[in-house]
Amino acid sequence: MKLSLPQFVLFALGLLVLAGSGILIFRLNSAGPEHVAENAEMTVLPDVPEPPPLQLNGLEFSVDRERFLVQAKSIATGETVWESTGMDRLIIPGDAFPLDISPEGNLWVGNVGRKRLEQLDPQTGRFLASWAPQEKFKGCCNPVRFAALRNGHFVTVEKGVRQARVFDPAGNAVRVITDELSASEFNYQLVHVPDCVYIIDKQLNRVWTVPDPEAPEQ
Repeated sequence: MKLSLPQFVLFALGLLVLAGSGILIFRLNSAGPEHVAENAEMTVLPDVPEPPPLQLNGLEFSVDRERFLVQAKSIATGETVWESTGMDRLIIPGDAFPLDISPEGNLWVGNVGRKRLEQLDPQTGRFLASWAPQEKFKGCCNPVRFAALRNGHFVTVEKGVRQARVFDPAGNAVRVITDELSASEFNYQLVHVPDCVYIIDKQLNRVWTVPDPEAPEQ
């Protein structure tokens, strides 16, 4: 079949379009893995020490989220030594139920529904004292994470306002560590090791290192 000149031109253009499409598809398939690798989000966090167990004088401390209480068990036998509901009941509406021991051996629990920390006697579980900032924590239930530092200082992590701060014993905020945490408290992790606190945001893949301001100089 003999093609007219216009038909021949259209036929040639069609072949060129098909050839160009094939080359483009081949290049996209070949470059795909490199493109993904360049834009892939890092999922490995920087190295952070493992949190030490909450232990003191032969006891190990933990929280019972189902019964809203703190408990101490004998390390030697595993038997429950005491259970405590704090001053006037621990209100724990969500997942956050933080617990920590200060370098001096003071046991503190976060009564997040009441927006305060409560100190318990490590040997008996008896309520001893409470602490709250001068300006109350905002939102429903804070702090969702905390660390009890030397001489009554605290590091707190707060959802809603998405910030971490350092407080003095009187409840004054002396430092804002960050006010750029991600939205969900489930991304927050706090690790308290001697003389240092690590605050981790797993979604942002960021770690803030907070030295204990009252730690003795090396």
